[in-house]
Amino acid sequence: LEKWSPRSALGQLRAKLSASEAESEAQVAQFLAQDLPLDYFLESFCQSRTRSHVCRMQLEKLQELLQK
Repeated sequence: LEKWSPRSALGQLRAKLSASEAESEAQVAQFLAQDLPLDYFLESFCQSRTRSHVCRMQLEKLQELLQK
């Protein structure tokens, strides 16, 4: 039950958000260092930022629900 608790889910979402943010930052650094072609960067960066945004919204909604 501990694995599926709301608090556990909150921690997992925070970890997922941190990982997604780090991935985005790494992609920007690689692009600025000219290690990634523009087309690949745009596609992967947009996917990464979308994951970050969805995760952030889920995290905020879960926090809101837990506060009630």
